[in-house]
Amino acid sequence: MAENGDETSLSWDLIRAFLALERYGDYEVAAERVNIDDSTMRRRIRMVEQFAGRTLFVRGNGCWKVSPDQLELVKAALRMEEAARCFSREHKEGAGHVRITVLDVFAQRFSQVFAELTAKHPRLTLNVTTETHFVNLEQEQVDIAIRLAQPVRKAGSLRIKRIGEVYHNAYASRKYLDRMNGEARSPDFASHRMLAMNLEFSHDDHNFIFAHLNWENFGLRGRVTTWSDSFFVLARMCEAGFGVAILPTIIATDCQDVQIIHPKHPGVVTELWMVSRFDLRAAWQRDLATMLREEVNRWPQ
Repeated sequence: MAENGDETSLSWDLIRAFLALERYGDYEVAAERVNIDDSTMRRRIRMVEQFAGRTLFVRGNGCWKVSPDQLELVKAALRMEEAARCFSREHKEGAGHVRITVLDVFAQRFSQVFAELTAKHPRLTLNVTTETHFVNLEQEQVDIAIRLAQPVRKAGSLRIKRIGEVYHNAYASRKYLDRMNGEARSPDFASHRMLAMNLEFSHDDHNFIFAHLNWENFGLRGRVTTWSDSFFVLARMCEAGFGVAILPTIIATDCQDVQIIHPKHPGVVTELWMVSRFDLRAAWQRDLATMLREEVNRWPQ
């Protein structure tokens, strides 16, 4: 029976005592190895033998060993020990599959972080997907979201950590600006062709600064000619000269011949957040947050 009185199973403490006596053949040595006293070791062995309904250890050559007809019990105990060891190792190191959702542009930027994380924690397998709306982590069984918004309501058991700041400004290609000037319309006062982010999804439960931006924040006016839920699409269309787009600076720097329309404009700062179903206390979770923060801190302002 177990020490708690359960007559249908043995506790791990009793199995450990069984294995220790089998390994070391001496009650005092075995007790020392599992950090108990000699009397407790003897009591635990008696309980294992009571559970088995027979004497399990025989003495020979000056030490105690499991009876030869009970070696299958030793094998079973060794399997339990290995399972316990794996449980402890996986708890400490982190193991299994982790689902992460992030905007497409940031997924690309964080690809090196994800690679370094799995190199440091090789028992982890990441499943990185991109989101065009705020995924409900609890309902859709996503583990971590990295997004430009902080949940403020209905967060439930989610843990939230600030990763850093993301700078935005209004950008256009030199080709586009030259065309505007060629039409004798100063970009400062022109009615621009706008390339806009599609925000037609629920975000009332988030502090989503980007959703409240408008063209006047950047000294511009015009008409939206293209909507997209992807910064990649907007950046490429902007680069090709199809209009003006509000872009994260880190994305605009990857585009050729794209510039801030009003260089003296300070732009707008939003925040990047890590939202997790985990408690963010495991080593790999802390490492992920630190690595993401360090990467964001390297981004241009």
